[in-house]
Amino acid sequence: MKAELIIDEQLNEDEVKIHTKTAIAGARVLSYIDHFTTDRENLIIRSDEELLMIQKSDVISAEVQDKTLTIYTKTEEIVTSKSLRELLEELNSETFLKVSKAEMLNIQMINRVEPSFSGNLIARMKNGKKVSISRRYVSKLKERLGI
Repeated sequence: MKAELIIDEQLNEDEVKIHTKTAIAGARVLSYIDHFTTDRENLIIRSDEELLMIQKSDVISAEVQDKTLTIYTKTEEIVTSKSLRELLEELNSETFLKVSKAEMLNIQMINRVEPSFSGNLIARMKNGKKVSISRRYVSKLKERLGI
């Protein structure tokens, strides 16, 4: 892979262009850039009459059960009434990926991915949690991971 940095002080704002031969390489580069830029921002979550501020990079995964969203971070589980779609919009990052109708994960927090039955995958996260990736999202995960 070849990389080149061109500094142009006449630009109104920072601009990054990535030219790749494959979509997989492009997705991986975007994921890395995204991780070092937007993931450092805070996320505000309303939980039981309090507002919690957590860093986006601390989010490992999230799942919805009975209209309740549980966000798993490096240190805690946060329960909120926010929807999974709203959370993904707030995260607004290539690092986070919806992997089923009711779950999303941080691809930077995956320890390993294992095959499951009927074409699904199981992601084992750094906090020990298992996240099921439905067949519908397997190709998207593979693309983001570059496999």
